Amino acid sequence: MAVKRVAFLLLALLPLPAVGADIGAEIALKHAERSGGRMQEIRSLYAEGRTLIRDEVIEFRLWAERPGRLRVESVSPKRRVVQVADGVHEPFISHSDVEGGRPLRMGPAERRDFLGNADFDGPLVDHVAKGNSVDYAGSDLLDGRPASKLLVMSPRDDVLFLWVDEETGEIVKRSVFRVARDRRVTVDTYFSDFRAVGGARQPHRIETKVGEGTLYLMVVARMEADSPRVTPEIFAVPEGWPRLPESERPGAPRPRAP
Repeated sequence: MAVKRVAFLLLALLPLPAVGADIGAEIALKHAERSGGRMQEIRSLYAEGRTLIRDEVIEFRLWAERPGRLRVESVSPKRRVVQVADGVHEPFISHSDVEGGRPLRMGPAERRDFLGNADFDGPLVDHVAKGNSVDYAGSDLLDGRPASKLLVMSPRDDVLFLWVDEETGEIVKRSVFRVARDRRVTVDTYFSDFRAVGGARQPHRIETKVGEGTLYLMVVARMEADSPRVTPEIFAVPEGWPRLPESERPGAPRPRAP
C-alpha cells in the first residue's frame, strides 16, 4: 500500500513536504467552517432538478441524511433508476429496464463513488477522523478566482484533487481518476451557482467533464434543508440485504496505514 501511495505522488509530479500537509489542514478547516459552520447543523437535504446527458433530459430527486444515508431517483421517458445507501447495508441500484427493476448490488467502483457521495460533509470535514490525508498542491485560477488545490488520499489509497475557493472556502472543482476501456482518464467535476440553503451555501449547477467533453450537467431547481420530505422509509433496503463492513460505515475510525 505504501508503494502505491508513492507511485501516485510521483505521477502527480508534486513535491509535498510537511508544510504542504499543514497548509492543507488549514484549508480543510476553513472549508469546514464556511458559512459560519452552519452546514454541520443541517441534518438532511432534499433536492430536485434536471440532468442533461447528451440530448436526453433526466428528472432527478435526491434525499440525503446524516450519517451516510442517500437516495437518488432519476426518471426519463426511457427508464427509471434508483440508488440507495442507508449507512448500514451495501448500497443498491435498480434499473426499470434491467431484470424488471430488481435491486442489484453495485460494482466496486460504483459502490465506492456512491458511498463517497453519501458522506454528508465530504472528504475535508473531519478528514483526520476519516483517515484522509490532505496536502496543499498550489493555487490556480478558476473562472478568474484564486482556488487552493488539495491532494486528498483515503485510507484505501483512493486519490482525488479538490480546488477550494480561497475566499468562500467552497469546493469548486474535483478531479478523480478512472479507468475506461483500459485507459486511465481524469474526470473533472465543477461546482457553481452557490445559493444559501438552511444558512449554508450549496451548489446548484454541477458539470462533469472528461477533457473538453461534458459527460453530464446537473441543474438543481429546488433544495431544502431539514425537509419533511426526508423520512426513514426513503432509505429502506431490501430485507436480508448484505451489510457493510464495520470499517465502511459512517463514523467508523479509519486510521491510515503507516
